[in-house]
Amino acid sequence: MITKKTVNEEIDNLTGLKGMVETYEEIAASRIRKTRESVLKSRYFMEDLNFIFSQVKGSYRKEIDALMKKNKIKDKDKLSFFVRNGKTLNVLISANTGLYGGLVKDTYNLFLDETKKGDADVLIIGKQGLAFFLNEKLNRKYVYFDFPDNGMDDVALKQIINTMISYEKVIVFFGKFQSIVTQKPEMSDISGNIEEAGQNETAQTKFFFEPSLERILAFFEQEIFASIFEQTVKESQLAKFAARIVNLDTSTENIKKRLDQMLFEKNKLIHHENNKKQLQVFSSIRLWSAR
Repeated sequence: MITKKTVNEEIDNLTGLKGMVETYEEIAASRIRKTRESVLKSRYFMEDLNFIFSQVKGSYRKEIDALMKKNKIKDKDKLSFFVRNGKTLNVLISANTGLYGGLVKDTYNLFLDETKKGDADVLIIGKQGLAFFLNEKLNRKYVYFDFPDNGMDDVALKQIINTMISYEKVIVFFGKFQSIVTQKPEMSDISGNIEEAGQNETAQTKFFFEPSLERILAFFEQEIFASIFEQTVKESQLAKFAARIVNLDTSTENIKKRLDQMLFEKNKLIHHENNKKQLQVFSSIRLWSAR
């Protein structure tokens, strides 16, 4: 039987929980504002970097054609200035903590489905993704990196990029931000099949290179690859915090509903107690009247 004491205890617990959830929600909203700005800056940086790289390739088309012949590259889509291992790497960006709704699990499911289709190597970022993967008990080697859910760990980021750069094809699985209320699992090829640019050879900017054109182009390719991945990480963080806000908002509404129910129960008990007291008073009056 529900009592006034148990009702008051649950009201106190719900009130405290509601305050804690609202605090987490405010923190997530603050991080979204910061992450969104960072994502936009990354996009602008990528646009500028790609533009300069396109200018270089357009201005030195003949020299690049010579480099392709030297490296025995016939397909321009496969033009690369790095020695790659010919393998595919599936990269999962998950999370270390919870309260992200179903986004992390849905992203992992997409990653798992694609990984089972082939023999790609596996790289996992985040404790939750590692736990999911180990529970599958797949006979598949993997590389794991710990990475914060918020902000950038430059040392870890460099280690991850150095691991990925040698692969012919790198597929990243992450949660992508659509809007505050919509996020979805996404897979993206960040291998850096660099588009052939500078089709118009007139009015091209000329550059001086030190130590060589090939090494400068290799540097650009590495920077573009690293920037695309860093932006993907930031996109993932933005999506996770948006998912957290939606999840916490739903939790807040559920807590409010339960709190309203408990307040209603408390009022019922108070009303019942008042009725009981009034009945006792009336009974006493009738008893004294009878005497």
